Amino acid sequence: MILQEKYLTVEALTKYIERKFEVDPYLKQVFVKGEISNLKMPASGHLYFTLKDEAAMIRVVMFAKSVQKLNFKPEDGMNILLTGRISVFTKTGRYQFYAEGMEPDGIGALYVQFEQLKAKLEKEGLFDARHKKVLPSFPSKIAVVTSRTGAAVRDILTTIHRRMPSVEVLVYPTLVQGEGSAQKVAQNIARINQRNDIDLMIIGRGGGSLEELWAFNEEVVVRSVYDSDVPVISAVGHETDFSLSDFAADVRAATPTAAAELAVPHAADLLERLSERKYRLTHSLNLIFERRQADLLALKEKLQFYGPRRLLENQIERLDFDRLKLEQAMKQQLERKQFQFERVSGRLKSHSPVYELRKSEQTLNELTRRLQTAAAVTVKDKRHQFVRQIEALEYLNPLSLLKRGFGLTYKENTLVKHIDEIELGDEVSVRIYGGKFQANVTAKEEMEIGNEKGADI
Repeated sequence: MILQEKYLTVEALTKYIERKFEVDPYLKQVFVKGEISNLKMPASGHLYFTLKDEAAMIRVVMFAKSVQKLNFKPEDGMNILLTGRISVFTKTGRYQFYAEGMEPDGIGALYVQFEQLKAKLEKEGLFDARHKKVLPSFPSKIAVVTSRTGAAVRDILTTIHRRMPSVEVLVYPTLVQGEGSAQKVAQNIARINQRNDIDLMIIGRGGGSLEELWAFNEEVVVRSVYDSDVPVISAVGHETDFSLSDFAADVRAATPTAAAELAVPHAADLLERLSERKYRLTHSLNLIFERRQADLLALKEKLQFYGPRRLLENQIERLDFDRLKLEQAMKQQLERKQFQFERVSGRLKSHSPVYELRKSEQTLNELTRRLQTAAAVTVKDKRHQFVRQIEALEYLNPLSLLKRGFGLTYKENTLVKHIDEIELGDEVSVRIYGGKFQANVTAKEEMEIGNEKGADI
């Protein structure tokens, strides 16, 4: 019985060893580095993994309260620096490291946090080019979110006023580094979006270290930039500095000065471009006017040659020619009859038969009557032909059509021949007898040929 009292229970021995670990001052705060292996994170939020190097390994526990303080996500194979204590887990009789702090080894914790948050937001599509908004060409009011006293705000204001003095710039002063700066930047972005008179927004600051620029890498700022309805130019740091806000913004500028240059055009450049466009427009209009004038002259010459007056003159000339031929034919006919009459008269005089004289007189009278009748009929027929030709010419004359109430419709100096050539809202010129007038097309109705129902115009 006495010998059994010398033996310790497993629990008592483990507790004794645990006590030794806890009272050892060198094991109360231990700094150790190594590589993460077999990382596990259950629903409780605690971390369990093995920390190892080339020669040894140790089990590590990090409770959820300490895990929540991490600003990066631990992964297998990552080299880390741990601070904590050594103790014994009595149920397994195994000593292990209870971590209270952790940071990456070899690269800074901020850089790891930067890369992990970048991968997360990129996966969500916050950096996709299809979400980028086009910057306005001529903004009238620009909001600037930056420090009130930094060089960035002076560079932006100076550049904008130099390039486009008429643009109004509203500065929203904010913290750009330190505790609470990210929330301030996000709040100002939200304030700007509550207005409806801001055309463009510039956010940024001057150069600095990763820690000094960190406010523009915070998730709250990046999401505010992405959600902004106002187009955003991000100008954080120098040309070699990149922030997550740069990726989410609609346009990234290398420097605040470059952001101002992207925001507004140069007034002198605009005036030069305007002068060039004015010259090109004037030159084009002159060319068009010259071509139209040449076309008008050609049409005028064509009208003079093929117009109604020329056709009427030709018909009058032909009528005069036919009348002359008729007069000559009548004269020749009369001369022949006169010659025959003289021959008969001579024969009568030489023979003096009364019967033959009377018969010849009757024949002469009949021939004279027939000649006169034929001449009258011929003259009447020619006169009727002449009248019909005059009436035909008068009917074909476009001016006569205008007298009967018809009109000619022109669109841009071009004769309209079909209803499909007119659209609602067109301005047309209508020529009627006695002049012309302008009209606007407010309605149109197509109809089949022969349909007597008119269109309401």
